[in-house]
Amino acid sequence: MSQLSWVIALIPAFPLLGFLINALFIRREREAGLVASGAVILSFLATLVSIYVLQTLPEESQRINFVMWQWISIGTFQVPFGLLFDQLTVVMALLITGVGAIIHVYSIGYMRGDSRPVRFFAYMNLFIFAMLVLVMADNLLLMFLGWEGVGVCSYLLISHYFDQRLVQPGIVPSEGATKAFIVNRVGDIGLLLAMFALFSQVGTLTFYGQFSPEAAPTIGFLDPNLIQQLGAGTLDFGFLGTVGVATAICLLLLLGAVGKSAQFPLYTWLPDAMAGPTPVSALIHAATMVTSGVYLIARTHTLFAAAPTAQGFVVAIGLVTALLAATSAVAQTDIKRVLAYSTISQLGYMIVAVGMGAIVAGLFHLLMHGIFKALLFMAAGSVIHGAHDIQDMRRMGGFRKIMPITFWTYLIGALGLAGIFPLAGFWSKEEIIAYSWFTAQNPGIAIILVVTSILTALYMGRQIALIFYGRQRDVDYEAHESNRTMTTPLIILAVGTVIGGVINLPGLHWLNDYLFPVINEAAAEYTVGKAVFAVVVLVASVGGGYLGWWLYAKVLASRIRFGREDPGFRYLGDIWRGAEIGWGIDWFYERVIIRGHRGLSRFLNDVFDRQGIDGILVEGIGYLFSRLSGLFRRTQSGYIRNYMLVFMVGVVVLVGYFAFQAL
Repeated sequence: MSQLSWVIALIPAFPLLGFLINALFIRREREAGLVASGAVILSFLATLVSIYVLQTLPEESQRINFVMWQWISIGTFQVPFGLLFDQLTVVMALLITGVGAIIHVYSIGYMRGDSRPVRFFAYMNLFIFAMLVLVMADNLLLMFLGWEGVGVCSYLLISHYFDQRLVQPGIVPSEGATKAFIVNRVGDIGLLLAMFALFSQVGTLTFYGQFSPEAAPTIGFLDPNLIQQLGAGTLDFGFLGTVGVATAICLLLLLGAVGKSAQFPLYTWLPDAMAGPTPVSALIHAATMVTSGVYLIARTHTLFAAAPTAQGFVVAIGLVTALLAATSAVAQTDIKRVLAYSTISQLGYMIVAVGMGAIVAGLFHLLMHGIFKALLFMAAGSVIHGAHDIQDMRRMGGFRKIMPITFWTYLIGALGLAGIFPLAGFWSKEEIIAYSWFTAQNPGIAIILVVTSILTALYMGRQIALIFYGRQRDVDYEAHESNRTMTTPLIILAVGTVIGGVINLPGLHWLNDYLFPVINEAAAEYTVGKAVFAVVVLVASVGGGYLGWWLYAKVLASRIRFGREDPGFRYLGDIWRGAEIGWGIDWFYERVIIRGHRGLSRFLNDVFDRQGIDGILVEGIGYLFSRLSGLFRRTQSGYIRNYMLVFMVGVVVLVGYFAFQAL
């Protein structure tokens, strides 16, 4: 191992230092923004230096395990506070620190004049630190520490406007934050149980083995021999049947991924998370936190490969999520809510990819999505800022000439998201769809992904038309372009959206080659059939995008009114309404889960607690002894004749007893 391996510890250290400085010493807005942004920029530079250190290692051992201290040591339960830096970590760390630094700089302009800017920037740095711990941890327990850390930071940042009763689009920030926190805890139960099961089966939570000259070498649970052991083991549930150990563990890991990466049926927290400031949406709910579940499956992909049943569940959940969220995005009227459902849909794409075994394709889309979705959220923030905090697209229109920089960058981000050639989203989406059709040979998966891609282009065309074309429908405010602090980051991310796909172009496949030591997935040959298939999908996506733009910029433009139903409701009725409310998942939770829980709680409180425990066990026993004491108290009358009578009765009983025994 290189003598400079300690450099990787600087990557999470800088954001942590930025958090401490802002939390303890800084009191002014500008200084807080500069400190927070500088900390993440330094973390990005430390990542670049760490990449150089990694490249200096021998090709067969390009992995840095830096154990900072022994964290937990209880019998055989040994967990180090160790950092792992390999090619997969590089990809995630570059996304977190690179896009994170741009968002921090953007936040300086967006949060200007905010009532709590220092707290905001401190929490943003703390989130970056937690996210880096998550992706750099060399064991599941330390990853879980970062996993919970980003959950706490998400709660704090979503509820930034906690003193406001409602924010657009009618969400209570404190309730949205609480919802995100609680729903994520459901998934966390799965991750915790997976850790319990792993340790009980193989005795370690470390990903890879470590070798130290001072101690005996250790083995990680991703070791091929342990994977084979897990794949061969079974759990017997009696009349319920048996299930493979690897399958059970992977399903529990999947539950954790479903919660954190907002997959069906736990995705309802993410649209309500839009109650937070727009930079929070860009950082947490587009580029970093929500990709944690995808990273978890990618990191443990060899374990999932030993559990084909679990892989099938991964693909199924991803497909359902991608399609449901895409249809929901079509019917939204809030600018950020469209992007929120879009994020859920694209995460479904990534989950499908890693579930099929196309790990590199999933990570490729994760990277590209992190760039163009952060761009879209930040451009949406520029629109909101220029429209005086209005988020309802029905009150917008005609911003193309008023906000030219925002318009062009938003358009580039939208085209990238829609998968239009030659932008980044085209290459990453095409790789996933082509894998499902040609490699996995599952036309059903491919067709659903293509339909989702068409819907993506449709709702982005609709959004572009509603915001930037026609005339301004609400004339009660005067829109304006944002300042350079906000528009410069948009330009940088727009350039990334244009050229980002080059990292894994067909024939070059640089990302495949770079991740091969970790993922062990060779690039597939790019054939003429794949090229023709990509053209067909591209034409369909272009058609969907143009249809969405044409309908709302030309055909239905005159029917759009603030406070009225979208024209689509007239033609689709309840189908449109279902898409608008996210297909009633929140309604189901409210009516069935929450009401059922409250009803059961009331029953247990009234019958079990009050009548059973309080009425019988507590008050009943007291009442019994009270009655008994009253009965015995009556025998203590103080009259000698009564005592003599009792004495005589006792004598008669004793004499009778002994006489009976003598017979």
